[in-house]
Amino acid sequence: KDDDNKDENNKDNDNTSKLTQPEIDTLCGWLKDSLGNERIKEVKVTDRLSDSPCIVTDHESAALRRMMRMVDQVNAQRAQKLPPQTLEINPKHPIIVTLAQSCGDDKEQVLAKLIAEQLYDNALMAAGLIEDCREMLP
Repeated sequence: KDDDNKDENNKDNDNTSKLTQPEIDTLCGWLKDSLGNERIKEVKVTDRLSDSPCIVTDHESAALRRMMRMVDQVNAQRAQKLPPQTLEINPKHPIIVTLAQSCGDDKEQVLAKLIAEQLYDNALMAAGLIEDCREMLP
């Protein structure tokens, strides 16, 4: 019986930590606006993530970016900026759920924006698109 009760409690906890579709739509729009069109092409929801709050997709590979950077250095050109990325979010992750609650609160806007920028930078690092982490510092 205890195992059955634990399973039921876990199901209840999972349901309370999910975002509704209107909350997801609001968060996706807010993230796109907060991070800017020069950094974000699109924000989508994904179900393929389990432990991570977000991931960057549709990007050039890190190896291709390094090769382009070397060609730019040889030709004495300035390195190209990173093109806008697609950010996929995990609506079940506690950080994303809390961010969705915070982004609508005027008192929490500054902190929510910092968290969004950190999530984006972490996703870029995980994808191998930021080689020098000092770029993350203001």
